[in-house]
Parts: sequence; structure tokens; C-alpha cells
Amino acid sequence: MEKILVSWIALENDFLKKVKSKVNAGGPTANIHEHFFDYDNHYLLTTANEKEGDTRLDFLINFLNRTYGHVITPVFLNVSDVIDVSAIKSKVSEFLLSKRNCKIEIFISSGTPAMQVAWYFAHYELGLNTKLFQVRPARFSKDNKPKRIDVDLEQSPFTSSIIIKEQLVDEVDEPEIKITSSIKPVFDLAYKIASTDKVRTLITGETGTGKELLARYIHDSSARRKYPFIPVNCSALGDELLESRLFGHLKGAFTGAFETCSGAFQDAESGTIFLDEIGDISPKMQQTLLRVLQEKKVSMIGTTKEENINVRVIAATNKDLTKLCEEGQFRYDLYYRLAVAELTMPPLRERKRQEIRTLLNFLIDKKKNEFNKPKLKFLKNVESEILNYSFPGNVREMENLVERLFVYTDGTVSKTDLPDRILGNSQIESGSLKLIDIENQHIQKVLAMFPDNKQQVCRVLGIARNTLESRIKKYNIKTAN
Repeated sequence: MEKILVSWIALENDFLKKVKSKVNAGGPTANIHEHFFDYDNHYLLTTANEKEGDTRLDFLINFLNRTYGHVITPVFLNVSDVIDVSAIKSKVSEFLLSKRNCKIEIFISSGTPAMQVAWYFAHYELGLNTKLFQVRPARFSKDNKPKRIDVDLEQSPFTSSIIIKEQLVDEVDEPEIKITSSIKPVFDLAYKIASTDKVRTLITGETGTGKELLARYIHDSSARRKYPFIPVNCSALGDELLESRLFGHLKGAFTGAFETCSGAFQDAESGTIFLDEIGDISPKMQQTLLRVLQEKKVSMIGTTKEENINVRVIAATNKDLTKLCEEGQFRYDLYYRLAVAELTMPPLRERKRQEIRTLLNFLIDKKKNEFNKPKLKFLKNVESEILNYSFPGNVREMENLVERLFVYTDGTVSKTDLPDRILGNSQIESGSLKLIDIENQHIQKVLAMFPDNKQQVCRVLGIARNTLESRIKKYNIKTAN
């Protein structure tokens, strides 16, 4: 299959500003031919009429032929109005359909805004084998080299809009979390949410699964990434302090208010506010927050003056908000305001063994660089003990374990270096294969993981509280409460 490049001539940037007839060797089209050309033919488009010709197009093609020896074909589209999207789209679509049997890559940077919009529509609507890309100039790259950026479009599942996805081809930042197969669908949805600016998001999942990291991923993937990401732990503060933390206060508004302070909503202006543990806020704060989300205005404590806010709101909880709504502990209207898009981070125990091993190795590599120490080495059966552990504290607990091993060992890890709770997995087994004994042992194991939280025990076991109590009584299990 023939692979072709298609682009507009860049009248402003392909030529030197002081000498209009001289080609700019550092211009966008020359950049493509010098650094990224891998095509059978380059179709270089101009709005001119073929009979009239285009002198600067001739200059550019001659320069590229002499310098690089690539095949370049001029295409005259005869467009009289360079900002008429409909006309340009019609001409572009007709040309692309004539190349339907080719693999088509479209360089979208050059041309007027109307020409660039036409590329997006043609790529999305025609169903051809097309790919969009642009180039980041060398002066804007970390290593002073031009970078190719692939651009893709998706239909948003949350609004009737098109999502533009950009991926820098050879410059990828190290992720804060290892995206394994179980959570990749969650991060794929998160990217779509990030691309749809007005969508509020509720992230659910057990403690330590990485809800804040997912929220940061949404922020960093969005158009707001250059603005602040402000996290607030709603469960750590009482009503008065939480209201002050969220909305700010004037000097003298309450005892201890020695100066005027802005709140998280003001600090996050144009960026993202992350409301963690949202299920723990009081009915009063639920009502206050609902009003803020509805009106997009906040009032500092000590004044009735309202300020307009422009922030993306992401909330998270380890509780079942729908159940809390049914019980009258959480407002349905606030829940629906927050959960326009809902994401769930799965716990470690629901992930495959190989995924857990991959995550463990990722954390070891990450902490190795932070501690500036050699990579951990596991003696026989140590890794198996770790992988057999259910990690009720999820990723956070695994990360804490890795940090502990870097601190307490010289790099070689034996079983004696592991915490008792991890070794306890094998110590509790009696060897019996009877169902009644296995159930007894498993309940004891989970109770040992959460000695002071039977609600979490029930959640892990997937049973009701009265069922747990009946099993504890049946097996005469001693508990802390």
C-alpha cells in the first residue's frame, strides 16, 4: 500500500519573512523532510488555481527536491476563500477520497484555522486510512530537536463532542502509577473525561487504590494542566475548618482568623479541585457544596459577597454513596451533581498475579531512584510470600512495604525482613481441605487484616454484617470488638 504525506504549503513559515521568495530551511515543511519523511510521495496542497500557478509552491518544491531528493506532487485546489470551512472541506474530502487506497498521513500544522478544521472533519467522517500529526519546533523541545506529535479523535461518551487525543511520539514522561491491564480501561475512560472539560467526576474505590493519582491523571491530561491541582481531604476537617479550607475567610471572621485567606476553590481557579473522602462530609456541608456546584460561586466566611469560580471538580470516596443516599446520609442531588462520570479503581486482590508482580517491580524501580540504592533482590520464596498477600491497603500498602524494605535491608530481602501480617498468610493455614475449615480460616484472615473495622471485613468478604456475626459465633472466633 502506498504511504503518502499530505499538507498545505505554509506561506508564512515555509519562507523567510524578509525574503518572501527564499525558502526557510527551518520551516515546518522542511522540518518534515529532514526529520520525519518516510513516504512514497508528498502531496503539497495550495489554494491556487492550476492555470494561474503558485510561484512560492514552485520555489518550495524545487528546494525540497534539491536538498532531500524526495517525491513531491503539487495539488491545486482552487479555493478562493481561505476561511470558508465548507468549501475547503469539500475540496479536501474530494482529494482524499481519490487516494482512498493509500495509507494517508496528514500534517495539520500548516494552513489557516479553517484548513486545520477541515482536516479534522475529513479524518473523522470519511472513514479512510488517515492519521493526523503535527510537529513541535525544536525551540520548544527539551533536547532542542523537533518532535512529532500524533493526534487522534474520539467521540465523547459524555457529551456530543469530538475528543482530540495527542500523543508525543518519542517523549513520554514517567507515569506516577503503573497502568496495568486491569486499570487500563479506567485510565482510557479518564482520558476521555479529561478531554471533556465540563464533566464532573466521582472516583470510587477502597483506600490506597490510587484515586488521587487517577484524579491527577485527569487534570494532567486536560486543558487545565497548566493551572493548579488542589487536593482537599474532606474527612480530616470539621465543618468550620472545612468551610474555611474550601471557600476561604476574611480576617476576624472567627476566633483565630488573624488574616484573610483564600480557599481551595479560589486557589484552584482555572484548574482542578480534588475533594477526597467526599462521603464523610456533614449534611450542612453537603448543602453548601451543592449550592456552589449549581451556581459556580463561592462566598468567603465573613462576607456575603460572591465570587465566580472556574474549576473542574473531581471527588473521591471509599464509601458506597448510593447506599448512603438510600439511608438518608448523603443527598441524592449532590451525588448526581458529582457523579456525571463515575470511575472505579479496583483493589489489588481483584488483579491478576502477574499484574501485581509488574506493579511490585515498578514500585521497586521507582523507590530505587528515590532512595538512590541498588535494586532489591529477593531470596527464595520471598516474592511468593508478597504476591500471596492480599494487600488490604492496596497500592499504598505495597508502596509502604517497598519503602520499608529499602530502609531496613541492605538490598537483599529474606523472609525475616517481611512484616508479620504478610507471613501470617501462610501461618494461619491448617492444611485442611474441608470447606468449613477453609471458610473459618479465611474469615479469621480477613478479620486479622481489619481488626477494628468489621464494615471493611464485610466489604472484602462480600457478605452482610449479620452474616459475618453469625459466622463469628458459629466458629467461636475471638475478635477485638
